[in-house]
Amino acid sequence: MKVKPWQLLTVLIVGAVVLVGGFYLVAQWQRNKPAEPVREMQVSVSSGENTLEVEPYTICELDAECDGGEPPTMPLDTSVDVTVAVPKDLASTSWRLLSIYDDPSANEEQIFQSGEATDGTVPAVKDGAQLVVAEVSALAVDTNDSGQEIPVIATWSVGFDVAS
Repeated sequence: MKVKPWQLLTVLIVGAVVLVGGFYLVAQWQRNKPAEPVREMQVSVSSGENTLEVEPYTICELDAECDGGEPPTMPLDTSVDVTVAVPKDLASTSWRLLSIYDDPSANEEQIFQSGEATDGTVPAVKDGAQLVVAEVSALAVDTNDSGQEIPVIATWSVGFDVAS
C-alpha cells in the first residue's frame, strides 16, 4: 500500500496539532496548579547557630481582628543579623518583614515585591536597641469553612530572647 503525499501531510499536521495541544495543556496546568496552602507554609528564622521553622501565627480575613496569642520564641545572637527565609510560593507574592525593637524608634519595615527576594535580614541590635520580634506578613488566599476562596492576611511571628 502506497501512502499518498496528502495523507502523509495530514498525518504530520494532526501529529503537530496534538503535540502543540499537549504542550499547551501541560503549560496551563503548571501555571495554574495549586500552590502550597498558606496554612502549611513555614518561614525559617535564623539567629547565629539557631534556626526555627515558624508556622503561621495568624491567618485573618481582610479587615478582621484576630489574636494569635504568644508567638514562638528563640534565642537572639546579638553579634549577627537575623535572617528570615520565606518559601518560594510566598516569595512569588509581595511580602513584608517587620522588625520590632525594645526602642520603638528603631522599628523598621521592609517590603518585598513579588519575586524580589526569598529572604530578608534585620540587625539583631540597631542603634543600641535589641530586636524583640520579627514578623512576616503577606496577602494570601485561603479557604473558609464552606470551601470558598477568601483573601487573608497571613502572619508569621517570632519573639527573641537574649542568648547567654
